[in-house]
Amino acid sequence: MAKPKNKRGFRPITVKEMTFHWRLSGVLDIRPDQHQANVLKVDFGWYDVFQYFSDPENIPPPFEPKIVTSKFVSECILFALQNGWNTDLSHNETKLKYSLGKYEVIYKYGWSELY
Repeated sequence: MAKPKNKRGFRPITVKEMTFHWRLSGVLDIRPDQHQANVLKVDFGWYDVFQYFSDPENIPPPFEPKIVTSKFVSECILFALQNGWNTDLSHNETKLKYSLGKYEVIYKYGWSELY
């Protein structure tokens, strides 16, 4: 069966017997399979090094991980779930910051909580 158009570019991953889809687009974008408008975004400081090729004095600090792996994605999902990310909401946005091996919740908003 072909992927729906709104899932293109996303990779599947299963964590705690739940299926999620993720992609890297400046930040790590993760969504549960059952609710596409429920978004977890993880900023880990990634930037395109070629943007600073001619401007090396303004280059941001180095970021980790250099390569986004399934292990890192699953760790992000587990941290978010343990810190209140509700995958049952149809519309939700949660943002995490990952730096120096530590996660921080920087934003939580659930549209379904308003109705």
